[in-house]
Amino acid sequence: PPLTKHAISLLLPTAANMTVVPILSLLLSGILTRTDNPDAAIGGFSIALGISMFVGLPQLRTQQLTLVFFDNHASLRQLRKFVVFWVAIVTIIALIVVIPSITEFLMTSVFSVTGELKQNAQDALLWLIPLPALLIIKMHYYGAVLRISKPRLAWYGTGAGAITVVAVAFALFSTDLVHGASIAAIAMSAGTLAEAAALAILSIKPIRKFTTTKGVPNEKTPDISIKAMALFFWPLLFAALLPAATQPILNAGMARSPEPEVSIAAVALSFYVFQLIAVATNGTQNTALALFASGYNPFRVRRFALSVGIITFAVVAFIAYIPPVTEFVIGDIMGAEGRLKELSSTGFRLLSILPIALVMEQLYTAALMRTRNTRPIIYINSLRLLTLAIWVIGTVNFTDLNGLWVGAGAWSLTLFLEAVYAYIFGRKNLARVALA
Repeated sequence: PPLTKHAISLLLPTAANMTVVPILSLLLSGILTRTDNPDAAIGGFSIALGISMFVGLPQLRTQQLTLVFFDNHASLRQLRKFVVFWVAIVTIIALIVVIPSITEFLMTSVFSVTGELKQNAQDALLWLIPLPALLIIKMHYYGAVLRISKPRLAWYGTGAGAITVVAVAFALFSTDLVHGASIAAIAMSAGTLAEAAALAILSIKPIRKFTTTKGVPNEKTPDISIKAMALFFWPLLFAALLPAATQPILNAGMARSPEPEVSIAAVALSFYVFQLIAVATNGTQNTALALFASGYNPFRVRRFALSVGIITFAVVAFIAYIPPVTEFVIGDIMGAEGRLKELSSTGFRLLSILPIALVMEQLYTAALMRTRNTRPIIYINSLRLLTLAIWVIGTVNFTDLNGLWVGAGAWSLTLFLEAVYAYIFGRKNLARVALA
């Protein structure tokens, strides 16, 4: 099929899958605001979900793993052995985390929470035990349906998960079976189970058809051993950990700058709005991997990615640089007022330069993944972290810039330079994709 039409059909469900989680989190928070102690319920769910998502960190890279290694029946069999290994690992860790003494240490020593907030977090954590494993399974199937060019199934999975989360949350809230953060935790686990199950069931026949049309491996077939998968996967997993340090470093810097409270809130608000508007850029990497695997010319894929970046930049710039539109989005829709609205608008303008850089970074890291040369991704993320540290230390200690410029400036600078680093390390690999 024509590249553009095929690429858009892959990009849209990938972007939707990334958007639906923050939207559902907001909706669950809206339900929890109507509970007896909303602050403890929302805070407890947030803490528990943060722990659970950290335990399930391998899910962030499982989709890319599947897109690169799934080529035929033999590779799928090996791939699923590797996925099952990670499912077992994260489930064991999730069970260890809810051991009373471990939970007590996390709540008191790490998060310093007490009372109802602590109880809500502990209760929610129990209901979230299966979530890390379900996330890995779900992302494996998302990768599989994109690899076999059946993006419609991804829509069905996302829809089934979202409907289940909403239905279960409202049912539990109405029936009083559980209370507080447990409502959201059960809904999240149930929704992810429904999503994974829908994808697994719907993809059985298409995957079987895809694998039967592929030949058996020969001497020219890329290595599909567990060792090859491990060598591919561990740099991605390590690189996924590095950006986790970004927010704590930024918060520490902004807390030591002029106007710390309003700056932290403004950076969070402007970044959230940017992520929602520029969500298509987040799907570029997996879309590129799926197109590479289907044999499309990598330079035509680059042209498509660049088009996504330019269109997204136009939309973001329209909102950022036309004051009445900025006022409507930041002020009327998001409800910011006074100094918060002023700083959030400035933060959004700082972030508006990023869409083209984001798609280029994802394109070149996808080229590294497709050629199974993932170690440079560690270097890219390490350089990003170094750039972040230099910016925060420099602006806090040697300038009078307020926290907004420390935080939003750091996001803009580090993400832009990350694209530069990705280009430097990945430009040669893009040409090699056709041979991979």
